[in-house]
Amino acid sequence: MTLLQQAADYVSLEELMQKLGISRRTVYYDMEKINDWLKTIHLPPVEYVRAAGYYLPDESRKGIPELAGQLPVQQYYLSPRERLAWLVVHLLSPAGGSLFVHHLTDLLQVSRGTVLKDLNIVRPELEALKLKLTYDRKQGYRVRGEESDKRKALAYYFGQIFGSVGWEQALSRSEDPGSFDRVLNLFPPMKPDHLKRVYRLIADSERTLGVELTDEMVFNLTTRFLLYTRRIQNKQLISIDEDERSVLAHMPEYEAAARIAEGLGYLFDTAIPDEEIAYFTMHLLGARVNRMEQMTGSEEVIDKLREAAKGMTDAFQRHACVFLPNREAMEENLLVHLKPAYYRILYGLGLDNPLLGNIRSKYGEVFELTRRSAAPFEQLVGRRLNDNEIGYLAMHFGGWLRRENTEPVERRRAAIVCVNGISASRMLKSQLEHLFSAVDITAVLSLRDYEAFEEESVDFIFSTVPLPDSVVPVFVVNPILSDKDKEHLLNQINSVVGRKSRAQASSVQALLDIVRKYAKVTDEAGLTEELNRYMSVGKTWLSEARKPSLADLLTGPMVRVEKEAADWRSAIREAALPLLEDGRIEEAYIGAMIAKVEALGPYIVVAPGIAIAHGKPQEGVKRLGISLLRLAKPVAFSEEARHQVQVILVLAAIDGESHLKALSELTLLLREQDSLTRLKDAGTKEQILQQIQEGPRS
Repeated sequence: MTLLQQAADYVSLEELMQKLGISRRTVYYDMEKINDWLKTIHLPPVEYVRAAGYYLPDESRKGIPELAGQLPVQQYYLSPRERLAWLVVHLLSPAGGSLFVHHLTDLLQVSRGTVLKDLNIVRPELEALKLKLTYDRKQGYRVRGEESDKRKALAYYFGQIFGSVGWEQALSRSEDPGSFDRVLNLFPPMKPDHLKRVYRLIADSERTLGVELTDEMVFNLTTRFLLYTRRIQNKQLISIDEDERSVLAHMPEYEAAARIAEGLGYLFDTAIPDEEIAYFTMHLLGARVNRMEQMTGSEEVIDKLREAAKGMTDAFQRHACVFLPNREAMEENLLVHLKPAYYRILYGLGLDNPLLGNIRSKYGEVFELTRRSAAPFEQLVGRRLNDNEIGYLAMHFGGWLRRENTEPVERRRAAIVCVNGISASRMLKSQLEHLFSAVDITAVLSLRDYEAFEEESVDFIFSTVPLPDSVVPVFVVNPILSDKDKEHLLNQINSVVGRKSRAQASSVQALLDIVRKYAKVTDEAGLTEELNRYMSVGKTWLSEARKPSLADLLTGPMVRVEKEAADWRSAIREAALPLLEDGRIEEAYIGAMIAKVEALGPYIVVAPGIAIAHGKPQEGVKRLGISLLRLAKPVAFSEEARHQVQVILVLAAIDGESHLKALSELTLLLREQDSLTRLKDAGTKEQILQQIQEGPRS
């Protein structure tokens, strides 16, 4: 159920089987149980389309969290993943006492055999986290390992149960002794107002540090500090090297951590040791932020991070073959993300990205381009970034990528409320600006910003969470919109706005006039509505299905084979001729490409013997296209041997993203040494086209 709730679109049967580790028969059986349960609480069942998969209707998606607090515990069936997470969380519980199989069967409401099977599954997972599951006939099951590793595991599995922003709701429910009993032993005994007071401690630290944390990060830190306080009460203490503590003690975040520790100590009558304050400091350093008033910390670290931001931006532009607008502002915003990411990685504080699945499935090219561009930051931190961190970076780059050639029309005013942080907010804003040419988004707010926002200043609000008390219409959206989401949202907004832009209305009327000349229109109102919808959807970001492949673009007329070129400038001109003759580019575009190499050097040499020349869309691109020139004799782009080029490609991009599918396929082709060699050695146009059609051999 959780997987369906988080998915923005249909989830295939195969994806459910793979992610949940269950059989086809189990999926069918579980879906039957889920739909029976949805029926009992009067919500629409899970839909199934043979060619697409399973989809949870919006009414159920919104209704389940609202009803969750009202349902008896026994009505809720844990998914296999939730069951495993609960199992580990209670194995790590500081409550004390022996823990045997019969305790776990009561906790999870499953059979003895299922518990034993689950224990065998979590054992290697814990080993991957540097922990060991042991069993003793007298003491029962225990988890052995360093306290720091136990805390990382506890936060990881707790997050799998409650998500991110949903943690606050789960904690609030734990105040009722009759519900959600599983969570009670994990936190200090709390009075009704304790949760809000802990939350306020975290929020107050923002003023001390001059930052604004993301909403989900405030919830995340609230929960983690409560988990750690309970462990401190049970003498399960962290150990931090004295030199490291000394470094942390001189950071502004240490003062904020000390105040939080003082507040927690007062609330729960617990002394928080200095080492724990240092540990809290690590978490504040690694906390995701929306903005910083000023960049604090070691000047040496900040300078290195600034260089990494510049290097990543260079790499992304090179790999994506785009020129990002407002480069300086983009690098500063990237720096705001990189600083906490640096400390998260330095101290091994994992942070789940709740939008990762959507980012990878909907915008795979941007995700992969970001991974390839992360090398400068990876070199700084000394390790490869995991998918969660790459996902956050992809949200950042994707948001800026979409800004290219975007000028929202100021007609209706709207605000965005997004609880997923500044990168997700920027991406959502860009999607909505592309989708609605007649809507001006005047404010992007966190949930806490919204509480002080004057709603009357906008016509409606786009929000990632329900806002039941709003005085203007609220449209609840996913941070990453699928094509189905966009179409549904267009219909909703059009019904509220009640009119189209003049340009769109004029275009639709012109089309109707043409149709009437040659055909009889039996339903003019229906045709008008359908044309309006089509014209609006035409402004959206391209779906994956509409992005052309490399083979679609690099056809016979676009490929040339020559013996040699007089110099690299001539090679670029010759390579661009097919695009010029086909009307895809203007002569000025060729000059712009040459001028960039003259100014920046041979940056377009992307692999041994391969160059990809490109410019900005506004410099003379009329239609999307790619052309290729293969030379028998290499041409020199500089005096260095590595800049001897035999294959010159010219990319003519019309925007920041329609060419990414083809570019991604080209990247895969050039990444393999065998494919790269065959492309350079190809003696005829036919051999080149055959290789493009076949793609990489592995």
